[in-house]
Amino acid sequence: MTLADRAATLGLALRGGFHPEPGDDVPPLPDGRAAGTLLLLGWTGPIQWPHFAASPEYVDRRPDRLDRWSRRVIGVLSAASGGHPLFPFGGPPHLPFQRWAMRAEPVHPSPVLVLIHPDWGLWHAWRGALAFAEPLPLPPRDTRPSPCESCAAQPCRAAADFDVARRACPIGTPYGDVQAAFHIAAFETVHGRREASASF
Repeated sequence: MTLADRAATLGLALRGGFHPEPGDDVPPLPDGRAAGTLLLLGWTGPIQWPHFAASPEYVDRRPDRLDRWSRRVIGVLSAASGGHPLFPFGGPPHLPFQRWAMRAEPVHPSPVLVLIHPDWGLWHAWRGALAFAEPLPLPPRDTRPSPCESCAAQPCRAAADFDVARRACPIGTPYGDVQAAFHIAAFETVHGRREASASF
């Protein structure tokens, strides 16, 4: 079973990878070696939500459910593959996942300041990464341009808040109501209700 297949069975998508260079700020491995490959893992639209919704972390209703789930399932992948797990949460300092994503896959800044994907639109997220010492073979990088470049109407610009802007975007499949409500509630818990409409 490939790493991508194993990730899919756990509720994650392999979001691409790259061979780090010094300016990428990928931390060294626990043994001090530099990472030769970084593979990103995350969600693509509503596809992976059912895995999390059926998990013990989701059911227990304790704080940080999604972060705890991410640590557990990426830990399983780490043990199976030998990759060192890294996460976008747990800081500060926070690791530059959005910058890494732009090295790994065709995501671009959008008019609403979050990264847009040609297939998933604004409905996607990164839950972690695996760093390997070896420079593993990678497929050719997907270099598709931003879908915003060919979107003449850009309805997102007229939206009053982020959630409305995201739903106005014609690219991608929106999260279901339960998934969307979960993310908004989690953001409000950390940042307060006034800022919840401006970010994930």
